[in-house]
Amino acid sequence: MPLLVITGGPCSGKSTRAQALYDYFKEKSMSVQIITDNNLDRNKVYIDNTLEKQARSDLKAETQRLVTKTDLIILDALNYIKGYRYELYCITKLYQTVQCTIYCNTPVHLAREWNATTHKYDASVFDALVQRYEPPEGRNRWDAPLFEVTPDDPLPLEQIADYLANKRPPPPNKSTVNLPMSDTNFLHDVDRVTQDVIDSIVQQSKMAVFGQQFSISGTTEKITWNQTHSVSDLRRIRQQYLKFIKTHPPSKDNTNVTTMFVQFLNNNLC
Repeated sequence: MPLLVITGGPCSGKSTRAQALYDYFKEKSMSVQIITDNNLDRNKVYIDNTLEKQARSDLKAETQRLVTKTDLIILDALNYIKGYRYELYCITKLYQTVQCTIYCNTPVHLAREWNATTHKYDASVFDALVQRYEPPEGRNRWDAPLFEVTPDDPLPLEQIADYLANKRPPPPNKSTVNLPMSDTNFLHDVDRVTQDVIDSIVQQSKMAVFGQQFSISGTTEKITWNQTHSVSDLRRIRQQYLKFIKTHPPSKDNTNVTTMFVQFLNNNLC
């Protein structure tokens, strides 16, 4: 069985939903585990960019360690960055299993009331996380299928179970098939190609208008430029990609590094 990604703003009821899912599947005698961020000192982690990145990395590493085709994994965390949810999707593709997303869509005023009772977040941290939250969208393949629940909604447990039992996993593609470790030049090539792509975008952006599409040499994929994007955004995403590709190298055959990187950029810039 695959991965259930639970997402929602602070104090939106994620852990309650995770426990309900755990109990439901346990009653069906399934092997199920919860990965959670409940052990974090949230007020310390979410005001420190380095600590927050490390916390996300730890959760992802634990997810990748536990994901199999038979065990059900429930990831109970904010999972509020769409690029991060995409990385989780790539993990499930790598292991040829499926995932779905449960979105705890709790009104902010109600979540704030719950936080005032539980004192999980300082008010400033709570407000910052609400502003930074990137809601899932069912049209995104990494968020689909999307089960959105409000506090008054029951979990669609039978629908979730039916999807997990009957949906075929997506086929592995170039971004998720392992590269033979003997190819020592691959990372060097990735570093060079990705820098060339960034340089091309920077040059074209100097004369760009809002919504203009950039052609990139070596691929038919295009970048849609938003003037709110910055060079630092591009560099940050490039570094994320370089870290990601080290643990998720593609297959050597017919690999188009440029296409893969442009797709990654589009997923994280949109």
